[in-house]
Amino acid sequence: MNADIFRLRRSMKTRATRTRVALLCVSVLAIAAVPPAQSVARAVLAKNSAGSQKQKAPPAKDSPKAAVVPFHAGEQLEYRLSWATFLTAATIRLTVIERRTLYGWDAWHFRATGSSESPLRTLFTIDDEFDSYTDAATFVSHQFETYLDELGRKEKNVMELTPQGTVPRGTVASVIVPPATRDPLDFIESVRAFDWERYPELRVPVFDGKNLYDIHATREALDEKISVPALTCEATRIGIHVFAAGKELDHTKIAIWLQRDGTRMPVAIEADLPLGTFRMELSLTAASANP
Repeated sequence: MNADIFRLRRSMKTRATRTRVALLCVSVLAIAAVPPAQSVARAVLAKNSAGSQKQKAPPAKDSPKAAVVPFHAGEQLEYRLSWATFLTAATIRLTVIERRTLYGWDAWHFRATGSSESPLRTLFTIDDEFDSYTDAATFVSHQFETYLDELGRKEKNVMELTPQGTVPRGTVASVIVPPATRDPLDFIESVRAFDWERYPELRVPVFDGKNLYDIHATREALDEKISVPALTCEATRIGIHVFAAGKELDHTKIAIWLQRDGTRMPVAIEADLPLGTFRMELSLTAASANP
């Protein structure tokens, strides 16, 4: 355990590979725990303002019909994160905040929060929040926000994800990304909404706020029994493969289990990484009535 803590602390002090424990958990991808792939510099980050961006893309006159989804506004899922000998290293919450209009887009607002728990918190005080505004029809990410509070250091980033060949609509920082790009929270809900009964694989680019990756999600088991603190159920196991510059990342093995019912809740997420095995298990569910 001491060796694991030493490696984690050393990693968090190294900017190039600084591990954001909460982002690692909620993104499924453990993106921040591996060396950078394509940086924001290559993705072209440009600060826009109402004055500097004269041309604004008008909202489409005929918006696509919203996709049928297994979640609804008000849903909240709470997870217990275990790592090394820490059975509860952190608590993670995934929330569907609302469905709203953002710069003319019909979008879902997702939020994830992560906080380290005692006794690990005495070593690493982490309280992070991530917000995603995801297109209700296409599931592409329109805006991604990170509010990090880690080891006494705070960092805030708000960015619009602008597909190549289009222009930004908002007044925040704009990152030029490939078409169909997701952010980490958006990706989780995309996997959840995907029809795994009919199709065996989902491939999308994912931008984590700093780096761009190609993600291949594959169905590994359609019907597998799993037990977590919140329930015991039948689940579909999805393997997550992370690629950078066309090469799959070494020593990175990730899986997500989706409950086999109408909600398709992610009941467990497990990532085997050089820093050890991180496992999120659903511990509590809360949801308002369907609107």
